[in-house]
Amino acid sequence: MTASNSRIPLDVIWPRLIAIADEMATTMFRTAFSHDVVEVHDMSTGLLDHRGYLIAQTWLGATGHTGCMPAFGANLTKAFPPATVRPGDVFICNDPWLCNGQTADIFITTPAFRNGRLIGFAVNTIHHVDIGGRKGSGLSEEVFEEGLIIPMLRLYKEGEPNEELFGLIRRNVRYSEKMIGDLRAQVATGWAGCQAMETLCAEFKLDSLLDVADELIGRTEAGIRAGLRDLPNGQWREEMLMDIDGIDEPQPLAVTVTIDGDELTADFTGTAPQVRRPINCPLNFTRAYVAIPTKMVCDPALPNNQGTYRPLHLTAPEGTILNPTFPASCFWRLSSGMLVGELMFRIFAQIVPDRVPADSGSLPTWQFYVTGTRPNGEDYALHQHAFGGMGGRPGRDGLSAVSFPYNVRDVSIEWSEHETPVLYEARQLIPDSGGAGTFRGGLGQELIFRAYDSGTADGQPLVFAGAAGRMRSPPEGLGGGGPGALSTIEINGQPIAPNSSPEFSFQKGDVVRLALPGGGGHGDPASRARENIEADLKAGYVTSDGARRDYGYDT
Repeated sequence: MTASNSRIPLDVIWPRLIAIADEMATTMFRTAFSHDVVEVHDMSTGLLDHRGYLIAQTWLGATGHTGCMPAFGANLTKAFPPATVRPGDVFICNDPWLCNGQTADIFITTPAFRNGRLIGFAVNTIHHVDIGGRKGSGLSEEVFEEGLIIPMLRLYKEGEPNEELFGLIRRNVRYSEKMIGDLRAQVATGWAGCQAMETLCAEFKLDSLLDVADELIGRTEAGIRAGLRDLPNGQWREEMLMDIDGIDEPQPLAVTVTIDGDELTADFTGTAPQVRRPINCPLNFTRAYVAIPTKMVCDPALPNNQGTYRPLHLTAPEGTILNPTFPASCFWRLSSGMLVGELMFRIFAQIVPDRVPADSGSLPTWQFYVTGTRPNGEDYALHQHAFGGMGGRPGRDGLSAVSFPYNVRDVSIEWSEHETPVLYEARQLIPDSGGAGTFRGGLGQELIFRAYDSGTADGQPLVFAGAAGRMRSPPEGLGGGGPGALSTIEINGQPIAPNSSPEFSFQKGDVVRLALPGGGGHGDPASRARENIEADLKAGYVTSDGARRDYGYDT
């Protein structure tokens, strides 16, 4: 298959476009200031054509970012029609309802030109260490408490910086040196992407990416549609209960999936109304976690782009947790949004159980901030992720303490101890936390830490704030597999009340323990191979008591 010039194979250009997105990510890693980028990779990069259609993205990016790029591209071109875009423009936005659901994630977009004609955009996003507001509080009730909301604006106009906007941002964030440094890294990343796009078009004498974009988007779309046609037509429903801090009763997240030929519709009618807690999930993020499991099941091989989303249709009543209306708080929208991924995996488990894992302890991923004040009066904040175990898979055990399918990394202990006055006493896998099965669930991890005696101002506590999960309802097994272990949070050995938005203070000398959940098991535990049980015992993944209880194994 060729591009508009019959001598140029698309299969040469397509990998080049993906390589440009990867080059952008490398630029970001090398120029950013904060651990959120350098350590965690809580970012993404991609390329859009001049219509705002996603044509390529890096494999290094967080799925919650990349999965929202098609919707963001549509919002971008609506706000800035191609005829109004000029060389040297740079656009900025973090509106949760236009981007990917929370104020900390800022999108930067830079246009690329060929012979004076707009050919596309380089787009990137970063989770910034601070955007103002309540330091990532789990108690915010409206989005106004969650920092600056930046609508679609020009950060640069024809090469000239919008100094008033830079000044506004700088004045409203706590760690302005890091935050502005990361923002400038995003600008550099966009410039690198545009330069590479323009070089590619010059090399292959392309005046437009239109034909290339239509062809590669069409290939991915065809792959998804073919995968859907291989599934039976029908309708399936799943519901799960979500614990929410401050809400007496667990709240339902519900989806009805209809497959009709090569089209899939996900209807979230039955999901609870939005709440005055930051776990509401704007629709763009909800859509991303419908698309991710569908892509994995129907066509995991072809690269992701706009074509993935064309056969997928969402309906969600406005004013619900998975489609909240402004000004709902949504800083920790991953608490509910990532559970959409689990709902979709459960739907596919009813249809093609040989293609999906059991429930994962990494859905939802835990995110949290540790904040406080040093003896010299300086504030500090560290944004971290923590992962439970992946569910057991057909033919394989689940991976332990892994980001799935979120695709970010954790902060290293060294960086954590450098950035905050916190000493880690342990970070280790938890034996017996993976659900029993023919294929065992991955293990959850344990983190134990305390504040330095000399690192925190007298009388000033440290604050833990964030989003947890699986504290009352464990990850379920599949095909007869057992559930993974529940998660817990303890201070000095005393558990705190289960919730999905924990926020608490701790003092010098207090010991905080986080125990992340294990993944569910896949298949009947009685069918687990004896050599696998023995290997688990040797590695310390299961104890003798656990092997006897869960598998009937006795030496």
